[in-house]
Amino acid sequence: MHMSDQQPQTDPDAEGPSFEESLASLEQIINQIEGGDIGLEASLGAYQKGEQLIQRCRALLFEAEQRIESIRLDDLPSGENADDRS
Repeated sequence: MHMSDQQPQTDPDAEGPSFEESLASLEQIINQIEGGDIGLEASLGAYQKGEQLIQRCRALLFEAEQRIESIRLDDLPSGENADDRS
């Protein structure tokens, strides 16, 4: 099963960094690894942290998509299908 086929495992409601903070941390990790600024062991640890940040970002994006979909459904008049509107 692909990761995109399932809901992310990270709980976006749990205390943690925002999407923007997670993305900034991920970019920092990528720069460190690509720049060779850290050793092998530190790179492996940074890679694992990056994987966690990616999961968090995916969970936050999934939650945002669900909220948008909910808002869109709430905006539809009751009993009407979106395709029926002109």
